[in-house]
Amino acid sequence: MSRRITRREFIKYGAAVLGSATLVNGALYSLLSQGTGIARVADETFRTPLRFAPFTQARRIAPADDQEFRTPIRFTPFTQALPIPPVKQPGDSFTHRCALPAVSGLSAPKFYTVQMKKATAEIIPGHPETVIWGYDGLYPGPTFRVNHNEPAIVRFVNGLTVNTIVHNHGGHNSSESDGSDSVFPSQVIPPNESRDFCYGNIAPINPATHQQEISDFASTQWYHDHMMDLTGQNVYMGLAGFYLLTDELEKGLIDGGTLPADSFNIPLVFQDRVFDQNAQLVFNPGQDEFNGWLGDVFVVNGKAQPYFNVQRRKYRFRMLNGSNARWYELQLSSGQFLQIGNDSWLLPFAIPRTSIRLALAERADVIIDFRDAPNEVFLNNILEQREGATPSGVTKPGTPLLKFIVSGSPVSNDASVVSGTTLRPHTPIRPEEIVQTRRFVFAQDHHWVINDREFDPRRNDATPKSNTAERWIFKNDGGDWSHPIHPHLEAHQIQKINGRAPPVYNSFKKDTTPLGPDDEAEVFIKFRTFTGRYVFHCHNLEHEDHAMMAAFEVLP
Repeated sequence: MSRRITRREFIKYGAAVLGSATLVNGALYSLLSQGTGIARVADETFRTPLRFAPFTQARRIAPADDQEFRTPIRFTPFTQALPIPPVKQPGDSFTHRCALPAVSGLSAPKFYTVQMKKATAEIIPGHPETVIWGYDGLYPGPTFRVNHNEPAIVRFVNGLTVNTIVHNHGGHNSSESDGSDSVFPSQVIPPNESRDFCYGNIAPINPATHQQEISDFASTQWYHDHMMDLTGQNVYMGLAGFYLLTDELEKGLIDGGTLPADSFNIPLVFQDRVFDQNAQLVFNPGQDEFNGWLGDVFVVNGKAQPYFNVQRRKYRFRMLNGSNARWYELQLSSGQFLQIGNDSWLLPFAIPRTSIRLALAERADVIIDFRDAPNEVFLNNILEQREGATPSGVTKPGTPLLKFIVSGSPVSNDASVVSGTTLRPHTPIRPEEIVQTRRFVFAQDHHWVINDREFDPRRNDATPKSNTAERWIFKNDGGDWSHPIHPHLEAHQIQKINGRAPPVYNSFKKDTTPLGPDDEAEVFIKFRTFTGRYVFHCHNLEHEDHAMMAAFEVLP
């Protein structure tokens, strides 16, 4: 392999070689000049200290310099209520153009139609004129709530002026409905056209029993745009939403009072955005497009630093890092989290956490107990990040993203989940099941490369056989960049990080494994149910758009 260059060398020389290809539509979002760098974070910009209570001062924005763009609009945080995305409702059936999995026991499918279109939203308080691109014109998109063995056939209609494709992240789906244009280009949705995606909402099939592996049934997925070269732009403009699943096991935990009821089960997507003086979204990675685009306004469920009224009881929050390049480490100003799920899956048992770090696309399913909480609790981001390449370290108290306003008396019939409560059984992949070891080195040589090769969508970089398990080793050899690695189709189980066992909360099922600079992760992955072509890639969206990706084909 050639000498590993530094990030600055790569930006200086690699960006000059590659140039930039940014789709411009002035009516939809604003662009800066080509020489502009990313919005880096100054300490004083992001630290909205809790001594601002009762939060009557406008949020301070650090002055821009020649290499930075800052949102010029000042606003008072915690003046907008946290919105809960509406649940997507099924509609009339239609003749669909996708195939459901050949699995016994499926009920009649439900049919959904989602319109991708421009709309306006009030992200910053007092500025309802921000143009977004939304599923059904919403930012974030509507939440799907679906049941095990109850297929969802979704027709996505593109009312935008750019190509799109939809990936159900964490989903166990056919290649046709996985949502990757690189390996299934016929599913690209051009403007004014539609495509159908068939989601079986099943667990993987055990080849020995021919039954579904209920231990691998998912709970917290999300759907988002996955159009090569445009993913960062399209997601930044608003194309993302939650896809939540329930089976009899999880329903039993809810109905039996172990987990909170659905009315206290709240999805939270964390993102960061930059706005111009007209409150329009700014997206221009420019010369730092290989780092990733950072915002200077924190957004939760489409609102800048909102508040949420809660009772004195336990709540369940599905927390998602939906940013392009920003990592988060979340911590409460009072109390701690009880983690019950990681990425798409419930954990085998509940695990207490004082803070939770989320790389791009990672999820954490948590319980927060407000019964003995003070009247105000803040959900803070304590992770500092000055550029899109990687976070720089923890700083406290951090930036408050969401304010909980706690009221009332503690409820008497609260959910019973506590540390150690049994949730979903876990079936480990055993070492003796492994039939192949593959190593993938993520690096840069003026371009993003994996194993010294640039991405070619026509080439398969792995050809695992269906109903077998493999060991995949992910190595970050990319200088001071971080790379969250996401293989499509299947969960993987982390065995080692840098030669050591992972933390207990990362020891079960994952769909995204974060690699810090020079990190190496060893994972086991089993290929079931479907054959066909899929991808794996870095989930920093600018890295993904610049082809830090590889294709694999599951063979019969």
